Order: sequence, then C-alpha cells, then structure tokens
Amino acid sequence: MELLEHDLISEDDFESLPDDPLEKFVALEAICRRSLSRLIASETHVTYDHFARLQYMSVVSAAAAELGVEGVSFPFGLDNPIEGLEDFMLSVARATMRIRLKSKASKPYSVQLSNRTKACIEIEINKLRSSISKSDLPESKKDSLLKKLDELSSQLNEKTRISFAVTMSILTHIAAGLGGTTAFLAEAPAAIATITSLIGADKAAEDSETKRLTTPEPTKALPAPEETTMAGMVLDDGIPF
Repeated sequence: MELLEHDLISEDDFESLPDDPLEKFVALEAICRRSLSRLIASETHVTYDHFARLQYMSVVSAAAAELGVEGVSFPFGLDNPIEGLEDFMLSVARATMRIRLKSKASKPYSVQLSNRTKACIEIEINKLRSSISKSDLPESKKDSLLKKLDELSSQLNEKTRISFAVTMSILTHIAAGLGGTTAFLAEAPAAIATITSLIGADKAAEDSETKRLTTPEPTKALPAPEETTMAGMVLDDGIPF
C-alpha cells in the first residue's frame, strides 16, 4: 500500500500563489489544509492518515522557515510528532491571523489583474490615446494626458498588483482633461467605464478566492488508539481474547 498517493499542493497551486512572502504562506497553508481534509477519509488506514498529517506539518513548517514566518516549527522534540499536531495547527492559526491583521491594516487597496484583463485594458487605453490625439486640446495638454496613459500602462505591465487609487486618479485626471471636447463625448467615457469595470470584476474575483482559500475547514479527529495486551491482543471491555 502506498502511504500517500497525492501531494498536498500541486504545481498549478504553486503557480497561483501570491508574490508577497507572508501572503504566500497563508495561501499555501490553506491549500495544504484543504488537501489534508480530503486525503483523510473515514475509510483510510490509520497509517495513511498519520503520514498525511506528518506531510502537512513538514510542508507548512518548511514554508514558514523559507518565507520568514515566525512561531511555526515542526515538533521534532516529540518521540511521536503526530502528538504535536494540535499545537502545531494552533501555532499556524496564530501566525496566519497575525499576517491577515497586518495585511488589512497596512496594505492599500490593490488587485492582481489577469492577463486577459490587462489585454482588454490596453485596448481601452489605445482608445483613450486616440481620443486625446483627435481632441482640440493644446499640444502641451495632449502631451500631459498621454503621459498619464503611459503611467497607467506602466502600472499594468511593471507591477504585480496595481493600485486602485492610483488608477482612478489617472482616469479622473484624463476625464477632466478631455471634458467638453468632441472626442471625449464619443469614446472616452465608455473606455474609462470599461477599465473601471474590468478592474472591479478582477478585484471581486480575487476577494472571493482569498476568502475561499483562507476559510478554515474542520479537520477530522484523530482515531482513538486500540488497546492491546502486552502480547498485542486486542482487549474487549478489559477482557483479553
């Protein structure tokens, strides 16, 4: 019998992890915990269950050490590391809670856009470039607005996460600068609305996925150990057979 036929985290899961080390740990641990819950089914052998739990502790503690998460370590000091599972999971819960609280308090509103969304936004940026070029604004004003669009393109192509506040500031500046021109009345409002809608959709999807990954799932209770005689015979109500 193979002790464990599945990894707790797949290569695809690794590719989807956030870039920030602490957020990466939170997402990785949640994936491993969900996988552990799936692997440990009521019909699986106790040896299989123990090995799956050991793998969970090994993977998560290694990730904590690599990513700089304090307070999460494998229970090497125990003769049977499985006995340290509950304390280990409590230490993980404390660490992830600290990370989430710090993230909520200090991180500005931002979003990681999909490649498809970035491509769609670039199309809208090109529409705005055309609107600016066709407008009756002075050349100096056109140059200023085009530089703002360059700034927006830079946000898309050079940053892992784009700031919603910065993006909206750029779009507001462009909308105000093109207000009253013929080109603005044609395509610019629709382009700006499309960009904000695309960003909002990706943010909503990201928040939903983050909630799914970080929502704790119940872990199956450890099976009660069998009572045996010194000869290895199972006891029934204290009477050896």
